[in-house]
Amino acid sequence: MSAVDPLAIHELDMVTGPIKSIFRDILKWRVDPDGHYYGASIDSIVDRIKLLNTGNVAAISSDSKELKDKFKEKGKIYDPILESFVHGCGGRLSNWVREEATSTPLVLRGITGGEQMVACRAAGRTFYYIDTGYFGNVKKKLYHRITKNDVQWFGDIVERPGDRFEKTGVQIKKMQRGKNILIAPPSQKLLNHYGIILEDWLEQTHAEIQQHTDRPIIVRAKQGRTDRLVHDTMEMALSRDVYCLVTFSSIAAGEALLLGKPAITLGPNAAAPLCSNSVSKIESLKIPTLDEVHAWARHIAYCQFTEPEMRDGTAWQILHDH
Repeated sequence: MSAVDPLAIHELDMVTGPIKSIFRDILKWRVDPDGHYYGASIDSIVDRIKLLNTGNVAAISSDSKELKDKFKEKGKIYDPILESFVHGCGGRLSNWVREEATSTPLVLRGITGGEQMVACRAAGRTFYYIDTGYFGNVKKKLYHRITKNDVQWFGDIVERPGDRFEKTGVQIKKMQRGKNILIAPPSQKLLNHYGIILEDWLEQTHAEIQQHTDRPIIVRAKQGRTDRLVHDTMEMALSRDVYCLVTFSSIAAGEALLLGKPAITLGPNAAAPLCSNSVSKIESLKIPTLDEVHAWARHIAYCQFTEPEMRDGTAWQILHDH
């Protein structure tokens, strides 16, 4: 039998206030079913349970056998991240077949939901997109970015408090110069969203860089999550005497800024306000100050959340209050 982690958070500790209140009243009703002492009736409890489903959103998880088997291995029958978000905002678990004809805002996870995003945009339908967080995921995926009606935050930097960024433990490094150019190509799954072929993008980008500089070029191919977190982290890649990073829409651009390297973003990117956006600028890069990077990081920390924050309603509240 595997040991129980004494620091693990129980799922009932990650619920919204109304759900906690209902559970407390269930315990009261259990010992006082006639309501002589606590006055918690089964009818009032059922009525409050019905009110929990506010219809705010409907989660759309893939029905592929591969994903279902993956969830089953973890003791789940549905995408646990989507389920946690739905818990925190009063939504429901569903799929595209049941929701296609409705107007309920959708929650999608991962770029494989591209068809649903296209359909939502065409219909003017609100959706929330969940994917890997921008930073703070060192050895374990703790943070997940959540964006309304897009795959990343593509707006301006908003002034935020530093509380959420400080919790990530990320330390911002001063800008350091090197000689090599690091290309971090996105995945084909992401480029499908923009109608681009990965090999074409990589060949074109490589050729264009050579037109503007004779610096050595290193290509860091997209790898599996374990390799990216253990054997070939972004920090390791940038430590190879890197001058700047070139990417499309990858969160690697933001990671580079935090690790002290300038970046060029050739597609929509949350880090774009602090980056050059053309290879022609490769020898006259935009170099953000530490204060600018810190302001960006404070803002982006309000665009990503842990699973407990999804489940207890914190993510939903921040998404709407900020």
